[in-house]
Amino acid sequence: MMLSFHGIAQITGELLDSQHRPTTLAEKARFSRDVTISPDSIYHMSVKFITGEQFMTGSYKDAKLEIPDGDFIYYYANGFKESQGRFKNGYKVGVWKRWNFEGVAKPDRYYPDEDFKPNNRTSKPAKFPGGMSALQAMVNDSLNYPVEARERKIEGTVYVTFTIDATGEVSRPQVSDGVHYLLDEEALRFVSSLPTWTPAAKNGMPVDSNYIMPITFDLGGHSTNVIPPKDNSTKN
Repeated sequence: MMLSFHGIAQITGELLDSQHRPTTLAEKARFSRDVTISPDSIYHMSVKFITGEQFMTGSYKDAKLEIPDGDFIYYYANGFKESQGRFKNGYKVGVWKRWNFEGVAKPDRYYPDEDFKPNNRTSKPAKFPGGMSALQAMVNDSLNYPVEARERKIEGTVYVTFTIDATGEVSRPQVSDGVHYLLDEEALRFVSSLPTWTPAAKNGMPVDSNYIMPITFDLGGHSTNVIPPKDNSTKN
């Protein structure tokens, strides 16, 4: 990591784990982050997959990088854009454009530009429709154990990270810790197919929240299992 304070401060090459937390352990690194701090105290951030492909670009108002403010672009690992839009003081505003993994445009999302004011209401996590029992039922019905993986006796737990945005839609799914490409691809397909959730709320307003879902492929008695996803960091 390089740090410079000649007019503009820069942090270059900081490693992040699967939950976008700084790490010094190369084996846990899934992303790298560059931050440029402009003279007007705006933190411009670029995050790349550890393999070098762009993951996102955007700017923040605070040193903790918790209040996004300005134009943001998110990318899939294959280079196509995933979504593009603007944050204002921590909240999505205006039109957000979206694309699928193949680069085909999805319907735009519109977020009203309002003056959000904090209050004493507690934060609430996102909820799967019908609860965790309904999610487990969807796993039993929809998650497939790849035939080749069964034949080769490949099993284990795949960890998939994803975002539930302020509209409740699942976005930016990615395998953070995989087992084998056969299981990894099926776990990613399953998470990408999840229906709309009730979004997380902070200060009484719907917000994006980040989750990690471990999906277990087990040949010993039951083919698939899933542990309820954990909310890593409900952010503005």
